[in-house]
Amino acid sequence: MTTEIPKILIVDDEPDLELLIRQKFRKEIRDEKYQFLFAANGVEALKQLVQDESIELVLTDINMPEMDGLTLLSKIKELNNPLLHSVIVSAYGDILNIRTAMNGGAFDFIVKPIDLTDLDLTIKKALGNLALFKKALRSRDELIAVRKELEEARALQISMLPTEIPVVDDLDFAVYMKTASEVGGDYYDFSTGHDGSVNIAVGDATGHGMRAGIMVSIMKTLFISDSSRLNLAEFFKASNKTIKSLNLGRIMMAFTMLNIHGNRVRYVNAGMPPILIYRKSTNTVNELENQFIPLGGLSDSDFHISEFEINSGDAILIQSDGFPELFNELDEQFGYEAVESEFQMVAEKPAAEIIDYFKSVILAWSAGTELLDDVTFVVIKKK
Repeated sequence: MTTEIPKILIVDDEPDLELLIRQKFRKEIRDEKYQFLFAANGVEALKQLVQDESIELVLTDINMPEMDGLTLLSKIKELNNPLLHSVIVSAYGDILNIRTAMNGGAFDFIVKPIDLTDLDLTIKKALGNLALFKKALRSRDELIAVRKELEEARALQISMLPTEIPVVDDLDFAVYMKTASEVGGDYYDFSTGHDGSVNIAVGDATGHGMRAGIMVSIMKTLFISDSSRLNLAEFFKASNKTIKSLNLGRIMMAFTMLNIHGNRVRYVNAGMPPILIYRKSTNTVNELENQFIPLGGLSDSDFHISEFEINSGDAILIQSDGFPELFNELDEQFGYEAVESEFQMVAEKPAAEIIDYFKSVILAWSAGTELLDDVTFVVIKKK
């Protein structure tokens, strides 16, 4: 059971932070609105969490001695305490760690250097969300409503997907999506530009349930209205501005989009896993990074276009993080390097056969267990 005063555990190896926190929230501490606890690393924090189940909120840095913040996040998940929220603290632009933390169960994130006003708002939002969650747990009817919401979100997510794959003379497309039991918000789409080029997009909304479904719906609307008339940089900038203006909080959309015209491929990647390109001439697979922060992350983000050429026999793989971060029965992740290796082995085949091969690998690796996140692939083969 939790106490009436919310307990907040701050995990950071910078000793000055405790002084700053106590100074910033001195009125709240005096009025017994908050109770702050402190730990210098993940090991100390985990001990406190085990000993005191009334701690409701953990704010943890990523880079710490003995046990880092991402490891602590995984240990918190193992505690299986639904009445415990986590907020990760990360350096600006550290997209990979932010995405890993959000997928690992973090409720929110704060960018370093810490803005104490933003910290105050984040604490209020997290505790407010936790209060609502407590209320939901008290009522079986509300739990049933939550389940119905997830089912509606999954149906909404699937309804947003295109009904047809584009037909292009010199390109071979294949797509696969398998949704998790709890909606994760994966999305893919296609459109055709006025110059005859084709746009291919894959996205992954942060969070789960109806929140993810709402973000997919917003992204679908933006894609339909703007992807054919704007170039990639303009589309990403306009979409980011629109999503940020909706005041959705930390709900964001990781999004990759390619534009293919002849042999030229232009792309922007905002927070999604690296695009993989197979070169037939060298029988090699390369990663295309070009990472920007997800849409809705920062209001003033700039997105720059990168480009490359594809030749006959080359293949492109766009994916969400559901497959490389898929766990097997031994709690092992499949891994990004393994995806590259499997892709290289099968990249000579037509796009549909590549997809079928990946489906068989997923089935073998997961051994039929429920997915924790959506798995999405788009394969593009140059004829």
